[in-house]
Amino acid sequence: MKHFILLCVALLWSCALVSGNMISLAQKMNERLGYMKDVAGYKAQHHLPVEDVIQESKVINSSLTEAVSLGLDAESTRPFVIAQIDAAKAIQYRYRADWLSIPEVEWEPEPLEVVREKIASLSSEILQQLALQIGEGLICVDEREGFVSHLAQKNLYCADKMRLFDSLLCVRPLSNDNN
Repeated sequence: MKHFILLCVALLWSCALVSGNMISLAQKMNERLGYMKDVAGYKAQHHLPVEDVIQESKVINSSLTEAVSLGLDAESTRPFVIAQIDAAKAIQYRYRADWLSIPEVEWEPEPLEVVREKIASLSSEILQQLALQIGEGLICVDEREGFVSHLAQKNLYCADKMRLFDSLLCVRPLSNDNN
């Protein structure tokens, strides 16, 4: 009985730790996605398309290089990086669609290069935290609801949130074969 109680306490503590880590990860992702209004506004002002294949390729390559340096398997991390890019583009498209009907007034977006630096920094922080969590084996399907409920960004839909979480479940550490 004593061992059972200790096991239960350990599991409860572990669940609390997991929830806190997932909430923190969701908050960093919220902050990153929060810059999409500026990105969309800058691109709209300068008649640039939302989709920038060259920039996306740079982001994917640098993210996967960093992921490997942090001990994450690149191929299992790729869907997560792409899900973030797709969510970011979806938010940008939705802002631009809204502005067709109701233009944004008395607001100026930050310059794209400044915003991209901030996004890159947050992307790195997200990967670092993800690597820590994966290293501790802390991401599980039971955390979906908490993670999704803490992703609260304008123009980020439930389907986007679910895809982001599902892609997190795929991330794996580097195997010994890859070292």
